[in-house]
Amino acid sequence: MGKEKKRSVDELEKEETTFYYELMGIIFIIFSITVLGELGKIGSFMLIFFKVVFGDWYWIIILFLLFFGFQSLLRHKSFNFRNQRFIGFLFICFSLFLFAHFPLHNYINEKSNSYFSETWKVYKSFINTNIDTYLGGGLLGAIVFYAIYYLFGSVGVILIGMIIIMFGFSLVVNKPVIEIFKSFGKGTKNISKYARNFNNFFKYQLGSGSKEKKEIGKDIFSRSQQVPLKILEEYQNVMNYNFQEKHCLEVRSLIHSVFSNLHMEYRDIDFTISYKVSSFRFTVFSEYNLKAVMDRLNNVIEEEILFAQDGTNLMIQITNKFSQILTLRELLMKQSSLYNNYLLPIGLTYENKLCEVDTSRSGNLLLIGMKNSGIKNFINYYIFSLFVKENLLNYEIEIYDKLNELYHLESILKIITDQEINDYLNNIIDEIDEKLETINKLGVTTIDEYNKKLDIDGLKEPKMQRKFIIINRFQADKETYSYFENKLMYVTQLGEKAGVSTVYVVREEFYITSIILSLYLHKLVFKLDSIPFSVKVMNNENATYLQNHGDCFYLSQIKARRIQTGLVSKKDIEAVMGYLK
Repeated sequence: MGKEKKRSVDELEKEETTFYYELMGIIFIIFSITVLGELGKIGSFMLIFFKVVFGDWYWIIILFLLFFGFQSLLRHKSFNFRNQRFIGFLFICFSLFLFAHFPLHNYINEKSNSYFSETWKVYKSFINTNIDTYLGGGLLGAIVFYAIYYLFGSVGVILIGMIIIMFGFSLVVNKPVIEIFKSFGKGTKNISKYARNFNNFFKYQLGSGSKEKKEIGKDIFSRSQQVPLKILEEYQNVMNYNFQEKHCLEVRSLIHSVFSNLHMEYRDIDFTISYKVSSFRFTVFSEYNLKAVMDRLNNVIEEEILFAQDGTNLMIQITNKFSQILTLRELLMKQSSLYNNYLLPIGLTYENKLCEVDTSRSGNLLLIGMKNSGIKNFINYYIFSLFVKENLLNYEIEIYDKLNELYHLESILKIITDQEINDYLNNIIDEIDEKLETINKLGVTTIDEYNKKLDIDGLKEPKMQRKFIIINRFQADKETYSYFENKLMYVTQLGEKAGVSTVYVVREEFYITSIILSLYLHKLVFKLDSIPFSVKVMNNENATYLQNHGDCFYLSQIKARRIQTGLVSKKDIEAVMGYLK
């Protein structure tokens, strides 16, 4: 249950979103046209300002502002300033300002020893007279140029400028600098050796990896191997549990005091301590005002509280003051049958009961949540759990990640970044059709029956591999998304027979539709920052009160259970990567 003030603020922000982007777009378009056309005093003043700051290349900045305005107005989306091509654009602009200032720098050096005062005289004269003159790279270019020139000299300025423009070009064309050198046949064997770590940053974080790197993802599924559980990290929670237990006893006393002050007749059933939340259950025999109870408890308990009513039963959940860590290793070890099956433990309930999903029967999974809520960690968990449970010869994992957010897995998995989503799903549909045709030819209907028949009849054909597809969030307009929904429907429904399962990640309310919700029997809803988004998915606002780091609701059919998913640490990632390589 939320506070009225927070609810009204969230709803207001949601209503104003479209208007905000349209308003920003119109403002930037009018501003850019005013400056470029030198309209009125504002246009003249801002044109002089841009020329003084950016020099003779000022128009590039204004054209970008014009583009930004149209993008906001037409797409109603925030501009991705972390996009690799935008970063490349900044690198190229930076180098242009640098090179453009060379002639003005030489002129000032010959005329006076006072570099900055003489530079300012040039721009001051332009401001006073507004007579066209050579302005170089503007004040920005002058400061940067002089700093580099002072440290490295004229040759250093040229070299650094060339390096910057090469890196900018590599980001714009989506190709690492090392690969560009190779394409020109310059022989970069030694360069690639010494620059590998630096090049990896651009490959994995700002651009997509090379084709050679992606091929490794196929190799791990061509060898008979399983990741051993013993290489994964353990964590001791005993101390935190004891501290939390003591704290829960204090909280329970506070709850009893509030109930007594409100003259409530109740019976204390029990309380349970999970990894992120503690739950207190009561049976209330008298009538009571839930809002009054909530207000009183919020005043005396510091932690965030979630309430649930079921007839006379009342459950009160609080966020743990001393939270515990549920590791990948610990969660897998709670299974009665660990190896040689696709039964995936997705988390523990607040009662510390195991929730499992059989990914070989209904393996399609929908993940919904905002950034840093734990979805990225869950994808790591999902993949690494399969590595532990089943031989890698029996399946393969592929990731569609247009935004390249899962670049850290690129060294072991095939990650698709250069295809449109509907083109990618067309390829998956063709693959499903081929598998179903092969299955039907043998007189069976599913991949499990097909592989069994191969064993029974002693046929020499290789067994058919399962395939797990992870579709990370992407951006699409309404029409494109409608096509996507139809194709996804085919993949999720017929894919089960062919052994193809999908995990689909959604972070924005626009991409949650009734069709998407109906396609997935199993859903994990992580923390959401919008009440309307939570209501759309869960019919209540409870998802806004979840904690980050893997606290989520597991929706299956008509049930909604709060669970804690397993943590995959940095050491786990390094251990698995090292083992598979």
